[in-house]
Amino acid sequence: MLKIRLQGTTKDIKWFIKMMERDKRFVINNPSRFLPVKGTEKYKRVFTEVFRDEEDLRRYAEQQEIERQSKYYGSGTVFIGRSRRNSDY
Repeated sequence: MLKIRLQGTTKDIKWFIKMMERDKRFVINNPSRFLPVKGTEKYKRVFTEVFRDEEDLRRYAEQQEIERQSKYYGSGTVFIGRSRRNSDY
């Protein structure tokens, strides 16, 4: 899975996403809304995820669901999801 940021005019971004969706080699998941680029009104940016196939998307979604489950840490507080300190980076 790749997380990518597309930056350009809204017309160019729409064209590229549509082209990627038509290509059977890739699966585009959850493109964000158009976000402003600081310092210009002409260009926008969009974040999206690109998978190799439907199976990769399914495995990623299952992994995300496991991480979203509530976890009890012993302090009486229930945290949902992973904290940044416990991430893989």
